Amino acid sequence: MRTKVFFRYIARSFWGPFAFGLGVFCLLLLFGSLFDKLNFFMKSGAGPWLFARYMLYQAPYFMVKMAPLATLLAVLSALGGMMSRGEWKAGLAGGWRPFDMMKPLLACSLLAGAGQFILQETAAPGLFIRSEHLFEEKIRGRDDWQRLVRQNVTFAAGPETFVSARVFDGRTGAMQGVIANIYKEGRLWREINAGAAAWRADAGVWDFSGGVLIEYGRDLKPALRRFENYRSEISARPGDLVLEKLVPDGINMAGLLRRLRLLKNAGSPSTEEQTLLWVKLAAPLACPAMALIGAAMVLLARKSSRYMNFGLSVGLGFFFWAVIIMTQEAGNAGLLPPLAAGFLPALLFAAVSLWGLRRARAI
Repeated sequence: MRTKVFFRYIARSFWGPFAFGLGVFCLLLLFGSLFDKLNFFMKSGAGPWLFARYMLYQAPYFMVKMAPLATLLAVLSALGGMMSRGEWKAGLAGGWRPFDMMKPLLACSLLAGAGQFILQETAAPGLFIRSEHLFEEKIRGRDDWQRLVRQNVTFAAGPETFVSARVFDGRTGAMQGVIANIYKEGRLWREINAGAAAWRADAGVWDFSGGVLIEYGRDLKPALRRFENYRSEISARPGDLVLEKLVPDGINMAGLLRRLRLLKNAGSPSTEEQTLLWVKLAAPLACPAMALIGAAMVLLARKSSRYMNFGLSVGLGFFFWAVIIMTQEAGNAGLLPPLAAGFLPALLFAAVSLWGLRRARAI
């Protein structure tokens, strides 16, 4: 019972500074985005409601990015407060080991990391994409900012189906100048040469119009038939044929796995997607890594202040963020394996913090 009360007391000292830090750091990002985008909104003549919607949609993204910084501030404040009030020395005198008094804060950082991961995989990607749609389409007037309109493309629409199109519009699910070659047992079985094709979502297939259907028998003798409209058996969705521009903060891990599968089927490079997958998987480790390094800093310095804690959180947090970006870019460029690019920042900061805790004789 005594242990539970002590742990709850320490844990309660975490969540207040965490909520304060998360709010302040999100506001910092908000104001940064405000000054960065305000000129575009003013030139476009968009009303304040559109700008407010844009910021509201980006709020979960801000929270995901700022959770490690808020965790660092919470640990610095909680441990610093215990030091300044003499509670740390009292705990040591009462028989508590240093690491035992850190456990509640580490447990809270794990909960913060779990919340960050849930938000990253649920609300944040979809709302971030909506904010990008608002900015790119409503403000900048770029209808195809995701590059869904392609010219002279060829792709696989199934294990034995290959399609080429003069123009592919993934926004409307339409193609112009289409040739579809369908094979059976490695032999050309049917060819569709059409002026246009359209995706029919209700039927889940592609309809071709204004073209010629050629069927090949076993002797490869073609049988030709003209058509105005032809409903094919090709059921590959537009989103499975030509992938949109990758928006790292607008996709979750399930979407990345689907994208990787499609890239593999098409034989396309996927280094950037593999790296991003590991970066997202390692993201929750940032909070406990920041908690460890915050504890090491307090125990080595033995004194702190609110202003010092806030400054350290901002400086060290953004440095950690910069390391994540650099390792991710190194992974995208093939300089680091995707797994290393994802986990290296958290493991590096955790290793440094463990070294600091050993120097402080906390572990």
